[in-house]
Amino acid sequence: MDHNVFAAFSFAAAPGTISHPTSRRGTHKLTIKKELEEDVSNDGIKPQAVASGCDRSVVRTDKRRKLSAKKEQFDPGATAEGSSGFAKTEAKLEIEDTDQLITRSSVKVEPLPKALKVRQSRSKSDASPKASAPENWEQIVEEIRSMRIDKDAPVDLFGTHQLLDVEANKETQQFQALVAAMISSQTRDAVTGAAMQRLRAMPGGLTISQIASDAIEVDALAEILKPVGFYRQKAKFMKSIAQTLSAPPHNGAVPNSVEELMKLPGVGPKVALLVLWVAFGMGEEGLIVDTNVRRVCSRLGWVPTDATPELTRRSLESWLPRTLWADVSFLFVGFGQQMCKPMAPKCESCKVNQLCPSAFKPGPKKPTRKPK
Repeated sequence: MDHNVFAAFSFAAAPGTISHPTSRRGTHKLTIKKELEEDVSNDGIKPQAVASGCDRSVVRTDKRRKLSAKKEQFDPGATAEGSSGFAKTEAKLEIEDTDQLITRSSVKVEPLPKALKVRQSRSKSDASPKASAPENWEQIVEEIRSMRIDKDAPVDLFGTHQLLDVEANKETQQFQALVAAMISSQTRDAVTGAAMQRLRAMPGGLTISQIASDAIEVDALAEILKPVGFYRQKAKFMKSIAQTLSAPPHNGAVPNSVEELMKLPGVGPKVALLVLWVAFGMGEEGLIVDTNVRRVCSRLGWVPTDATPELTRRSLESWLPRTLWADVSFLFVGFGQQMCKPMAPKCESCKVNQLCPSAFKPGPKKPTRKPK
């Protein structure tokens, strides 16, 4: 025998409504009506499928059930001594199987009142990046290039591209690029360079098989990395990455895509793009943005002052020619390290001070320690 279950939910204060206190001036009501068409078989209750364009089956039921439940409903208008100003009311839940003829399945829910809707804040990463190229951007890039002609910034001397063993095979160099990029996060370039020298000097060298083996423990790796930022966590990342890459499907090969690289622990978008550039020569996969690039672009007015590195990257990529992505990243990192510093930028000797809206403006001051 076919049966139909019709569920109707009614909550007192008013039949078929839920009263929600929203303010002292009144309440909002939410009405819920739900009709379900189901096929009752010997094995249980299963939804009945109705083909599009076909006559819908008539389903009968001869059962009737009722269930009542109590629920506390708060009324901000009611007050009582010894209480918090809330009064109890009764809510009634009624489920019944009727003898009615049901010809369709539907769920009807009235939209929530505005006062009950959850507000969703828009994050910075969801904001639309700037689409149009800034005025004089080409002149600014060329002037910064001329100021970086000596290539003596920390990134020039200790950047990831400078930290590989030139005598190692290609696979080992790619792994070393991955390690250098990963440990460089939240760490000064000189500290990263010194740590890479110690890693390469280990017995067996800095290779996937060596780090993945039991020959070196995580604690020993941490001591070698110290004082790299978060060196204990990065030592765990190194061990996990090496073990992952030494097994199928990688079989000792470093991934050459952002998606696959980001599956490795400790690897985010910036690290992945840096690895592709240094290890595979893929400088057009994405623009690398660190704190220096973000700060320079913010001071130039190319991105909002509170833009995250990710929003900065997306904004620049929307108008900067792809062929300049790797070049601009490298130029701006060194420029931020030497000229456009976080504290006391050298605006007086900067060649773009007439084009920079932030030039000569007082910036954040260095924190001073009070004498003991």
